[in-house]
Amino acid sequence: MSNIRKSVSLERVSGKFIILTLLAGLLFSLGIANRADAYNASYVHFEFRWNSPYDNTYRQQKWTKSAYHLNSTSNSVTYYTAVPWGHSYKAGRTGNVSVGPARKIYTGKYKLTNYLVESYGTGNNAWIASTSYSNGHAYGSWSAD
Repeated sequence: MSNIRKSVSLERVSGKFIILTLLAGLLFSLGIANRADAYNASYVHFEFRWNSPYDNTYRQQKWTKSAYHLNSTSNSVTYYTAVPWGHSYKAGRTGNVSVGPARKIYTGKYKLTNYLVESYGTGNNAWIASTSYSNGHAYGSWSAD
């Protein structure tokens, strides 16, 4: 009878160990998910300094003839200037081209007009270049399509 009791208690211990391991893994992955936003292509974090006023978003591929969508959720500067850019081998030299007009961005949602697909075709890299000569930052999200 003692062998049966030992096996039952071992099963309980191993079951608790599995549950605790799964919970620890879940908590660990949730903590990493918050930090992983910084590497998400749709995440925006612009840093501006008077001596380094330029910053860019991560690149996304552009597939449709739609505007870039920019959601500026918080700014510590009054406004910043955003310009839609794209990259295509058809553009020559570096391949980097401004594909739309500059726009002043305050807090809110914006559609940035661009002609990347119309001028250079689908599948090209797209990004937003920003400029502000104030010390500060801006946060938000964006989408090429």
